Amino acid sequence: MDGDKVLRCAGILFVMQEQVKDIARAVQTKFAQRPALRHDPIPPEQPYPDAQYVFLVGAVPRKYAGRTASILHKTRLWYEHYGIESLIVPAVPTPEMDDLEHHFRETGALADGVRIKPLLDFYPDDTVGTPVLHELEEPGLRWLKEESQPVYRFYDDMGVYRVYKRLDYAGRLIVKDYFGENRIRTRRDEFRTDGTLRRSAFMDPQLNEPRQEILYAHDGTPQYARWTLYDQDDYQLHTQRIVFFGPDGAPVREEFKYDPIIHTCLDQIVGDKLTFITCEDRKADREFLTYANPNVRKLVVYHNTHIKEPYTDIHSFRPMFMPLLSNPKKVDAEVFLTESQRADVEAHFGKNEKFRVIPHTVHDPVLAEGVERDPNLVIMMARLHPQKHVEHAIEAFKYVVKAKPQARLEIYGRGDQKLYLESVIRRMGVGDSVKLMGFTDNPSLVYQRASVCILTSRYEGQSLTVLEALMHSCPMVSYDLRYGPSEFIQDGVNGFLVPNRSIRALAKRVVQILDDKALRDRMVANARPSVEKFDTATFLRRWGGLLNELAGKK
Repeated sequence: MDGDKVLRCAGILFVMQEQVKDIARAVQTKFAQRPALRHDPIPPEQPYPDAQYVFLVGAVPRKYAGRTASILHKTRLWYEHYGIESLIVPAVPTPEMDDLEHHFRETGALADGVRIKPLLDFYPDDTVGTPVLHELEEPGLRWLKEESQPVYRFYDDMGVYRVYKRLDYAGRLIVKDYFGENRIRTRRDEFRTDGTLRRSAFMDPQLNEPRQEILYAHDGTPQYARWTLYDQDDYQLHTQRIVFFGPDGAPVREEFKYDPIIHTCLDQIVGDKLTFITCEDRKADREFLTYANPNVRKLVVYHNTHIKEPYTDIHSFRPMFMPLLSNPKKVDAEVFLTESQRADVEAHFGKNEKFRVIPHTVHDPVLAEGVERDPNLVIMMARLHPQKHVEHAIEAFKYVVKAKPQARLEIYGRGDQKLYLESVIRRMGVGDSVKLMGFTDNPSLVYQRASVCILTSRYEGQSLTVLEALMHSCPMVSYDLRYGPSEFIQDGVNGFLVPNRSIRALAKRVVQILDDKALRDRMVANARPSVEKFDTATFLRRWGGLLNELAGKK
């Protein structure tokens, strides 16, 4: 046998061996029992430590979802109950924070004692700049304004889209984007509230992510230029090179890590006072893990699953979680939202006393008077995003309406999958029964009207929807997914758990609740009492106990 044939045979044998291993792992995963849960004692109520409280996040979106909502709710509770003032610090550069902070305060989302300020705003700068007033008009271009917000798009005489501008609540320019003929963004300029240029980013034409970004001092001189590459495996920007500039704008030295910049900003925040810094976003982990300051206690919160799709193998990790999970000595505490996620992590890494569980809490509902439950109404609260698997709910309703023609599904949420989901509704032939309702500013009323709420996500960190629905006495039918539903839903008591991704089982349980009034009434009565252990008082005691424990450690 010649050498090529030997290599081919060896290659085939290797592939077969790997396939056998894959099958063995799949079988092991399918039949493996979930690790046993352990329960943290609930500490007594106690004052929170005298300290600074900082929350490090990747970004704060204008149209935020569960993670940002949980941070805003947590900081509000701390302020209202203990007078704790907090600082939320987005690590991703953004010029919109002053505008967003104003918007959040107007809408009541942000407590009086909570501030939001971008991390790079703390980068040292002792220069003084001359305020700049930017005119709206652009020579040779004509604009069209969005109806609902101060966003302007500029077109040339040939109809080509050239410039995007966003103004803040006071009419000041904060963002200016430049576009090529193919509508690809080439550059973004970001401005301070005094009109001076804060940052420029030059974009990758395919990924729409920065390839080079420059931070400017108030007097207009560059402070540093950062070269980056975007990793599509872990969805993060990676630093290639940082060039620092002197007061005269001349390059003076190079670095090859972003850590010194992040650490400098954090040191400016901390000063000489005890500070709790909680990292709430895996995109901010890398530089946070290498940060060391004797005045700081470092915590992290897991808002999502750490395991890879199909989210069944507890030993297969998403890349962005590995720096943190494999370096527990780098932080003082790691907070999970569910006992089951902590159990899965400990099944791989071993028991660790730094691993704590503090589930989210939600506002106690203020119920509207005279609202009756519609015996045919099923609801879903979800972003229109692949994670939420909304198409499964639509497909399940094809079976629901066959058994219950009067049944209706209302899906509340917004997202990029709207057009796709409309096509699914048409394909399933359920256009008369399933409606995409868009965003609701009164979810409490929606929960009160519904007889069933469903959850079909691929994965979750905890799922506030489940807790919110049960707090409003609305029964749940959910996939038994990682993580969250199994710790709130008592099968047959306040709802049903069905096998993950089993569309027919989902439909069957929805029909059962709609069909059986006695069952439905019993579940409605059981729902709120079943989640009282996740109330605000318990949430505050858990956090107070952990923070006081860490404050006493050197």
